[in-house]
Amino acid sequence: MSSRPLKPRSTERLIFWSVAFLLLSQMAWWITVQIRESKRLQEARTAQMRAGRAEAWQFDSMAFLLPKVPWEMGEGPGVVVGKFPDTRTLDERRQAIETRYPHVAVLPTPVELDDPVLLADAPAYLTLRPEVLLAMDRERTMALWRTVGEAAILVGVVLFGMSYIYRKLNAEMEVMFRQRNFIASVTHELKTPIASLRVWMETIFCRELSPEQKDRIQSLMDGDLRRLTDLVGNLLETARADAGKLSLSPEPTELGPWIERVAREMDHRMGEGQLGLRFNLGTGIYANIDPKAFAMVLDNLLSNAIKYASEPRETTITLEADPDQATIIVEDLGYGIPPKEIPRIFQRFYRVGDEMTRAVPGTGLGLFLCREIVRGHGGEINVSSLGSGLGSTFTIRLSRLTR
Repeated sequence: MSSRPLKPRSTERLIFWSVAFLLLSQMAWWITVQIRESKRLQEARTAQMRAGRAEAWQFDSMAFLLPKVPWEMGEGPGVVVGKFPDTRTLDERRQAIETRYPHVAVLPTPVELDDPVLLADAPAYLTLRPEVLLAMDRERTMALWRTVGEAAILVGVVLFGMSYIYRKLNAEMEVMFRQRNFIASVTHELKTPIASLRVWMETIFCRELSPEQKDRIQSLMDGDLRRLTDLVGNLLETARADAGKLSLSPEPTELGPWIERVAREMDHRMGEGQLGLRFNLGTGIYANIDPKAFAMVLDNLLSNAIKYASEPRETTITLEADPDQATIIVEDLGYGIPPKEIPRIFQRFYRVGDEMTRAVPGTGLGLFLCREIVRGHGGEINVSSLGSGLGSTFTIRLSRLTR
């Protein structure tokens, strides 16, 4: 309960963020290139349109203002006959220019300093149509936004894929780490009572002991055997839970007397008064439970209250109910749980760290079995804690039976 969560390796994080930085840098470079090239292209198009504006001025001059000079051939020298310039109206000239050059407009005032003036009675200037320039700006802006969107989608997809693979690999590494710790913890949990039993057996068979000494050794051997039995039982129940074959035989049970009996038996096994039990049990509250399986839940919670608390301990068990639910609350004043670790508490093998140097024994299966058994009864179990050193509160909710 008090171990820190597994953190990703710093090298993996460095690689992930380095690749993310390179992708973002590439996207920024690509967008910068697109901005520069689109600006260059727009300037080239604008220059081409200005060249068309000059061509429109030449077209107007050639078509309407220059005299036509035909030659009449005779016996003598040719005679030059000049015609006067055409005298079409300014509107007719404007229409001819704008029909041939759609991007050019004839306006009474110039828009740019270099707009050429038409030779006419009234002032008129050739200029680029503002709506054409605005359309070019809008087209460029839309193209840039499209580029940014495509780049963002590309980078987002790549980063999402990388983060997904990263999480999966990290989860696999965590499972492997937990399995390694589980094997180490089970080995440790098996070796300790087996070694203890061997020592007591050698003591019994190799030495003369008084009846009091024999009784004490028998009690210690019973404790080691019970520890082995509980470990094997937890392993079997875990295997059944994984296979979806958790066997439960619920029966109507009055929870108050049953909780007090199980808790006092646990306190007796651990040493009278070790739990510092306090009861606040409502009466007449019934639920459908498997007494044997649910006793494992309560035993695990009380066992944690001993493992993860210093003396003097104080453990409070509360039973309350509303018309629909029965609620069992187990509170201790132990080491507590950091908030960031609470979501992982009920995960299987949740014991991160070096199992060979861990002070608190265990396999990381107890709370996992609690959750599976409570869910098998159609209930839910939650834990809360104010933080390290501030104790823990486990809350079990079950459907209530009306009697």
